[in-house]
Amino acid sequence: MNHTLSSALAGLLFSGAPLIAQIIGFPTIPTFSPAVTTGAVGLAASQTAQLNVVNLIPAGSATTTTTPVLPCQIQLEFWDAQGKLVKSLSIPSLAPSATASLQIKLAEVITNTAPLRTEIRGVMRRETPTPAPGVTATPTPIAQPIAFFPASCAVATTLEIFDTATGVTQALTSDLHAMEQFNILPLAAANGR
Repeated sequence: MNHTLSSALAGLLFSGAPLIAQIIGFPTIPTFSPAVTTGAVGLAASQTAQLNVVNLIPAGSATTTTTPVLPCQIQLEFWDAQGKLVKSLSIPSLAPSATASLQIKLAEVITNTAPLRTEIRGVMRRETPTPAPGVTATPTPIAQPIAFFPASCAVATTLEIFDTATGVTQALTSDLHAMEQFNILPLAAANGR
C-alpha cells in the first residue's frame, strides 16, 4: 500500500467517516454491532415509553433483486438511570416496511422505594447477520468495502412517551446518537508486516 493511500485511509478512520476496509484472508476481521441510543427521558407513573423501529426498505424490494437478502435483525432495549438493562426485545427478521416496538412502564423500571418518576433511555441495536453454514470467503489480501447497512435493513428509530390511560402522545424524539462498536485490523497486519 503506498504512502498516500495509507495516509488517506488513516485520515478517514480518525475523522470518523463511515468507511472501513475489510481485509479478507487475515485471521482478524472487523466486526460491527451498529447501535443508536436516545438521550435520557423522564418517565412518570401515568406514562408508558415506547421505542419504535421501522425498516425503511420498501416492501417488495427483496423480490426485485438477485442479491441475497440478509435478515434485518434488531434488538430493542430500555436502560435505567444507573446504566442497567431493564427490558429488551429481539426481532430476528424485521421485514421491509415493517415496524416493531417495545413498551415499558414505570413499575418495570423502579422499586417500591424509588420516586414516582425516573429517567430511562432507549437503545436500538442492529445485529450482525451470521453467515449461512458452509459459506466461506476466498482468502485474499484485497481490501473490500464493508456496507454498514445491508440492502435489506435500513431502519429509523423513535422514542415516544404517552399517557397510559388515554394513549395520547406527550413526547416524541427521533434524536439519536451512534454507539458504534467495532474492531479494526491494525494497518501493519493489513500491509502484511
